[in-house]
Amino acid sequence: MKLVATHEYPYLDVQTLSERRARDTLFRYGENCFVLHMTPGEGEEDQLLWLDSRAALLWINQSAEEYGSI
Repeated sequence: MKLVATHEYPYLDVQTLSERRARDTLFRYGENCFVLHMTPGEGEEDQLLWLDSRAALLWINQSAEEYGSI
């Protein structure tokens, strides 16, 4: 597994109305296989998403306003 890219961005927690930071990390797992690890912040569960090359490329090229979405 190889680290490809990371995005770190702030978001507003709607329950506490406080700003938190989230991090998304993209790993290359194989020839056409990528794993996106999404860490939403403290006390919340991480998510793992399997992506193909096209989806990984779209994720890498998204704008800062689109961070946190696929």
